[in-house]
Amino acid sequence: MFPRLRIPQTLSFPIYALAALLLTVSCHESSSSPTSPSPAGSATVMGTVVRGSGTMGVTTLGAGIGLPGVTVRVVQTGRSAQTDGSGNFMLTGVPVGNVDLEFSRADINARAAVQVSSGSNAITVAVTGSTAVVVPRGHAGEEIEGLVSAVSAGAGTLTVLDQRLAAVVVKTTSTTVLRHGQTMMTLSQIQVGMRVHVKALLQADGTYLATEILLQDENVGGNRDVDGTVTSVNTVEMSFVVQSTGAAVTVKTDSSTTFRKRGISASFSDVTTGVMVDVEGVLQADGSILARRVAIE
Repeated sequence: MFPRLRIPQTLSFPIYALAALLLTVSCHESSSSPTSPSPAGSATVMGTVVRGSGTMGVTTLGAGIGLPGVTVRVVQTGRSAQTDGSGNFMLTGVPVGNVDLEFSRADINARAAVQVSSGSNAITVAVTGSTAVVVPRGHAGEEIEGLVSAVSAGAGTLTVLDQRLAAVVVKTTSTTVLRHGQTMMTLSQIQVGMRVHVKALLQADGTYLATEILLQDENVGGNRDVDGTVTSVNTVEMSFVVQSTGAAVTVKTDSSTTFRKRGISASFSDVTTGVMVDVEGVLQADGSILARRVAIE
């Protein structure tokens, strides 16, 4: 009979110790490896870079011409995008919080701070040389308001009858915000005769690029009230123009229109330049109002 062999305990201990050591090293490397990617940002920044006017880079109404070929770079991460022919850009994976954006082109070298929130952020950046000013989306450009006279969803355009600018063709892109109140819309939902308020940027070719289109509640055939000062009178067409809240509104009358002056029955001849009027009528397809009642003050 052979004697039993016994393995010394001193040989088994290093094996367990080595396994524990390897496990510890492995866990340490996975949590602190210098090659581990940093968490990506969770925000998207969509915007338009426009040409600024003046030394502060602030644009005036109608002067917001989009700038193509501008490189927009997130200073903190190095992410970048280039503006298209209309000055639009989109950056994804942007960190949330205060972010520095750099704008560069042969004639541009500017930087601006932007407060980025989770989700989508829409901005307009007015750039002049080394100065960039960030403003809320659509505020650096033209304000267009009136009835829609034509819509081409395929071409992404609509024609708006503005009292000041006449018929304006407005272009839209995938970054254009369309909404009625807080409800988002598509261009195909806008119909001829609807009233819209458009925030747009004047382009180099003289067209307008919409950054935001707001559908208003006043449609053709709907009741509309307007008050203001009469700026002109057309006795041949029995119409007059009222300056109301910064916009000129044409008021038409017919045989069914009633006139009152300080509570007393009056007529169209009592409507003269400079008088104040309060008009109740029906919105027409050309943006005018067919008056049902005119109160002269």
